[in-house]
Amino acid sequence: MDSQSQYDYVIVGAGSAGCVLANRLSASGRFRVLLLEAGGSDRHLWVRVPLGVGKLLADERFLWRANTEPESELKGNALYWPTGRLIGGSSSVNGMVFVRGHPAKYDEWRATGCPGWGYEEVLPYFKRLEDCPFGDRAERGVGGPIGVTELKGDPVSDAFLEACAQAGYARASDYNGRCAEGAAPLQLSVRHGIRSSTGLAYLAPARQRANLDVLTHSVAERIVFEGRRAVGIRYRIGDETREARARIETLICAGALRSPQLLELSGVGDGERLRALGIDVVLHLHGVGENLQDHLMPRITYECSPRVTVNDLLRNRWFLVRSLLRYMFCRDGLFATSSLNALAYIRTREGLSYPDVRIQSALISGTNRFSTSKDTGVDPYSGFHIGGYFIYPASRGSLHIHSRDPREQPVIRANYLSDALDREVIVLLLKAIRTVARQPALAAVIKREVRPGRDVVTDDELLEYARATGQTCWHPTGTCKMGSGADAVVDSQLRVHGLDALRVVDASVVPMIVASNTNIPTIMIGEKAADLVLRDAGVH
Repeated sequence: MDSQSQYDYVIVGAGSAGCVLANRLSASGRFRVLLLEAGGSDRHLWVRVPLGVGKLLADERFLWRANTEPESELKGNALYWPTGRLIGGSSSVNGMVFVRGHPAKYDEWRATGCPGWGYEEVLPYFKRLEDCPFGDRAERGVGGPIGVTELKGDPVSDAFLEACAQAGYARASDYNGRCAEGAAPLQLSVRHGIRSSTGLAYLAPARQRANLDVLTHSVAERIVFEGRRAVGIRYRIGDETREARARIETLICAGALRSPQLLELSGVGDGERLRALGIDVVLHLHGVGENLQDHLMPRITYECSPRVTVNDLLRNRWFLVRSLLRYMFCRDGLFATSSLNALAYIRTREGLSYPDVRIQSALISGTNRFSTSKDTGVDPYSGFHIGGYFIYPASRGSLHIHSRDPREQPVIRANYLSDALDREVIVLLLKAIRTVARQPALAAVIKREVRPGRDVVTDDELLEYARATGQTCWHPTGTCKMGSGADAVVDSQLRVHGLDALRVVDASVVPMIVASNTNIPTIMIGEKAADLVLRDAGVH
């Protein structure tokens, strides 16, 4: 059965950017807005409780499941790339790390041919989105939708920060300010111990408006075109196919994996590839699905003496009860974290003008990052890990459809460590982690290094360890690149080149990774996009 409805704006994806757009575009009451989300509700305990992230990443109700192809530089490993499929998108299932990125990287973004995206131009949008009770008022915002919490200390995290100082890394007063370097407690997108997702912070208050419709369990099948003008979305709810028409614009906010997929399903992408799948080509646009970037993180794990870790929580009933009571009454402690508690932005080489890697301490140790219980790989002792990654990888990958079914994942080739610079830096950061771990403050709480162990010492051995154990940080970007070159997909106004009334608004547009985490920059993109759209509609 076919049905059709009319709106001013149709938004695909209720994630980090889509919820922002739905709120801002419906706020005036002048426009009728439809928000389509393939997943369901975000009303679930583990979505709200920060430590629940470990449960969410193993729950298919809330995820698009995807895997990379076997990675040649990672010993043929295929990495698991889940993304959020519920209200709030990945902002409802991520680690909640609140990071803007180094100011210099935004100026570099602008310099690639993207006017309007320098630091001074995006700073007002960062300030608009946040409610931060600390920091320089010239740099940090108050009263915005997304809460910011700086975590309190614990014996392991405090030792990590002191060890960073002993290793020569300065303490950062606010790594989301202009001096984005050094060691500091983690800042989370959390308010009063509750995850501050875009679903809760932006969409929940907007859903009371009569001019905003939100449809869940609605899978977008393709963009509808009349000539080269986007006029809406064809989508499916259960067995029913529907069409939503957009009078002014169609806005794609499906993320770095699903936005290029939807473009290709709709006939926008490499013409030869699309024709081979029997898809009518609306516009040959070679860059769709190219320029894929992600962070690869190896971890060094330790057994420690303080019994304050998630490992202890899972194996000691009394510690679990105490931690839960602390969370219920004080809204802090382990349940108010994602297990990460402290980090450091550092430089690995001479001649750099800003940090190139991030190392981070987390109060959990196990065989992999997806360990969520004592039965799935969490170590049977008090343990923590220090992980790290090259923030600005030089390797580039791609993702492309292999099927006309929108529920099928695209073929993902991340090409981790394919560039020699990435291989060099990943060894340097593992050495930096060990340097920090050897300092008196941290050595005092470490019983032993478990993985990779003291016998792994040479550069080649460290690189082999990273290849065998490195895992994604869930930060894919760049697959609908912004710019003006032949490989660009959108312009600096987020409009798809060569098409009318169609924009992409999510992490896929970032030409190169600008931050160690992608959620807050994506919310910023949503805020800026709302102003661009409203300005073109004559509101601003």
